[in-house]
Amino acid sequence: MARRRKNPARIPRWVRWTLTMGVLAGSALLILGLLPRGGLSTDLSRIGQGQPLGVVTYETAHPASMALMDVVNDFRAETRLDIDFVVAHLGSPDGDRFARRYGASSPGLLIFFTGEGERYAVLRVPETTAEIREVAERIAQPHH
Repeated sequence: MARRRKNPARIPRWVRWTLTMGVLAGSALLILGLLPRGGLSTDLSRIGQGQPLGVVTYETAHPASMALMDVVNDFRAETRLDIDFVVAHLGSPDGDRFARRYGASSPGLLIFFTGEGERYAVLRVPETTAEIREVAERIAQPHH
């Protein structure tokens, strides 16, 4: 008696295509979620150029950096204070120079500078916009 072999179940082409597209879309969203948000400048030469400034120490894919970036972006969206923010990307030449000069080699720091370039305050991974506002209001003037 010859045994008949069953043909393995075939997955329709449209199902394979849909699954492939879903995996690709999910991967793209994951990658985009890991990128720095908010489009903050990395121009550290702006320190001491007349406007109060907050500098975020950022390291790619570091949880404290990403959390701080989210809080800073929320603060920027809701504030009318005359203060700007830039990123010191740790691991880049400019970011590393900044870290050495100001003793700020930890990711997730928010360092405030006066318009004259003097270090004013340092916040370690502030979790709320209220923490940022408390310092920012002391060194910035509202927009007119």
